[in-house]
Amino acid sequence: MFSISKAVAFIAFVGLALVLGCVALLQVTQAEASDQTVTVPAPEVPINSFGYQGVEGGYQDHIENVASTIPAQLQPALKGVTFVNGCHPWSTKELGACAYGTFDPAGWGADNSSGHKWANSIWVSSRAVTTGTLSDVLIHETGHAFAHQFFDDCYFPRQAETSVKQLLLAHFAHDRADAAELLADAFVVAYGTDTGTAHTYYLDSFN
Repeated sequence: MFSISKAVAFIAFVGLALVLGCVALLQVTQAEASDQTVTVPAPEVPINSFGYQGVEGGYQDHIENVASTIPAQLQPALKGVTFVNGCHPWSTKELGACAYGTFDPAGWGADNSSGHKWANSIWVSSRAVTTGTLSDVLIHETGHAFAHQFFDDCYFPRQAETSVKQLLLAHFAHDRADAAELLADAFVVAYGTDTGTAHTYYLDSFN
């Protein structure tokens, strides 16, 4: 079963990975140099060009402004990411409701097709803004992006057959919760600014 101690262990785990240079090496090759200021880029695809009714847009500027305050350690994972204020089509279909947030690396549609214009995007609902959970939702989704960008193809020397992401997901394995969601919540624990009232739905529900 999962326990909050695993979130603490995760923080130490990430610190170890950084010390060993596993993440740093990928940042050098896939992102900006570590000594440069990294900011959230403007969307390469205008959100109003998606032609999808789930785009809300009313809080677009606010979401991008808050995203720019995400800790510098996580910003390389946001390189090229498009932020969208709205309800992601695939998540909405799966949940039957508008998700607070969704990271979509492949551009998934409601019909399970991929390759749509919103590939490499983070969608954030207006409800995440109005309920005061925006910052934590953004860090949670950035956690998904970070794991996808830097841990999928990252390996420790003595465990070359298993990626860091697979090791982390095994560490967060739970019989009733998606390990990837628990891992993303751990990013909120590690990098969120208000730990007393952190929005960590999966940790709160399945701890």
